[in-house]
Amino acid sequence: MDDKQFEKRMELLKKSYDRIESQLDPEAIFAQIEAENTMQQAEESNTTQKPPSKWQKPAVWIASIASVLLVGVLVSSYVINQPESTSSEEDVSQEELQKAGNQKWVENITKKYNSKKEQIRRELKVSAEELNSFEFIKNADTMLDYYTKNNLSLQSSDDQYLKYAEENVLNELMTPRRALETIGRRQLTFDESFEVYRLYEKSVLELENFYSSLLVQYEPLLMKKVDINQYPSDLKVIIEAANNQFMELKVDDKGSYYFKANPINGEFAQDSMKQLHPDIFGYFEYLQKEHLLLADDLRYTREETAKSLKIMERSLLADVNAGSSTYKVLRQSFENTWLVLLKGTKRYPAFAKDDKPHEDYVDFLQKVANGKYGEVMKKTAATILNELQQDNRSDTLTQLSTYDIWTIILQTREETAGLINDSDFNIVYVDESEIEQIKRIYEQCKKSDTETFINQLRPLNMVSLYLYAVTIGDENLQKAILMPDTKIDTSMLDKVKNLDIFSQLGEYDGIYPMIAVRVSGEYQNIYGRQYLIKLSKNNDGHYRIAGVID
Repeated sequence: MDDKQFEKRMELLKKSYDRIESQLDPEAIFAQIEAENTMQQAEESNTTQKPPSKWQKPAVWIASIASVLLVGVLVSSYVINQPESTSSEEDVSQEELQKAGNQKWVENITKKYNSKKEQIRRELKVSAEELNSFEFIKNADTMLDYYTKNNLSLQSSDDQYLKYAEENVLNELMTPRRALETIGRRQLTFDESFEVYRLYEKSVLELENFYSSLLVQYEPLLMKKVDINQYPSDLKVIIEAANNQFMELKVDDKGSYYFKANPINGEFAQDSMKQLHPDIFGYFEYLQKEHLLLADDLRYTREETAKSLKIMERSLLADVNAGSSTYKVLRQSFENTWLVLLKGTKRYPAFAKDDKPHEDYVDFLQKVANGKYGEVMKKTAATILNELQQDNRSDTLTQLSTYDIWTIILQTREETAGLINDSDFNIVYVDESEIEQIKRIYEQCKKSDTETFINQLRPLNMVSLYLYAVTIGDENLQKAILMPDTKIDTSMLDKVKNLDIFSQLGEYDGIYPMIAVRVSGEYQNIYGRQYLIKLSKNNDGHYRIAGVID
């Protein structure tokens, strides 16, 4: 009980006592008892003489005292129950205060939201109806409803939560310009730069499409290439609004006009972009160029495409969150485009009609092999070039797939080159217990039909069994685990005589499984840092090892 509650109870007790005192005067009670005794004695003397009962006077006393005690009990009950009523009133009052606080927060955030939304409407130079038709605005409206209606009651007493909710809601109202205005003047980390990109991405493509659609009715005028001062006021407003979001007016191969944002090196390039981490620009490059392929050919020149891929490569190698949808979209564009570049297109064929490599294709391969267009495809380009120079054909080029390019990306990534910790991998540490488990698998395999036993193994165990077969020289088992006619350069693996040199096995459980084998630090100078082992399904639908990349 705190001091305020104690004081309230004492005040109530005093008031109760005052009321009782006015009704039950002790002196009056005792005087009444003496008077009743005197009257009773007089009556008894006038009637039959009976000895006075020795219990008579005490009985009156007892009854009187009981009356006082009963009143005391009632007073005590009143005093005890009174604070409970007060506590209940306090709870109700607290609940009302909470509701009032919730309502005030809702009113404040809604007011801020509507004010910012109106500012954006004027910034984009659109009507309220047009603004509300944008998906990024609809998403923002949904976010506001979520926090102010469905979720607020659960966390409304937490000031930090309310601050977080307000930031989330207002960040949904984002235009490309507003996103880049969050950069500031200091150099940002990759994660901070990615957050800027995420805000920028919210609306840029939708606004590009919107402003481009408004140009359709003005295309006859735009094709005349008249001075901009002669444009009608409505068209000037559209161009001004698009330019304000770093969007340039462009024309495609078919003569149609459209807007495309390029805040990095375009007409409306922003100096603040220099504060972003350089490895983030691959994502901006993808948004600016969009898909690099058109059907099975290139949208841009081969040189332009390769330069864009080099910029994207930096982001693919630097971003540790390889499991994100944003990363996967960029990765797929990178893989598909490089595959088309190397295999050749109708516009840029790899081979001439006489089945000899095109001279310009060979020149391009040489530039890739020299590292002009990044690190990821250097080794592959050099191998293809060497094979073509020998007999005008390349098995590497024929067999090359997007999966091969993905494994090269993984191998090149700093995190997997130094330590297997990619979020796409399930990691197993090669300790004594794991080695014993591998040996037990081997013993079971020797007691069973080899093919049937291998068919039942998951990729990680299959690779473990293969590595153990290498260490003990069991060539028959090695051959059974490999795809037919698979040629593996085991110059490094042949030196491995026990499993102690390995520290980790990482299983990538994708459409095409892959196992990364990490070598312990003290052995890396001898055996290399790691191996990437890829698997494919044989004709019977069972996985087998299809290649090893060291």
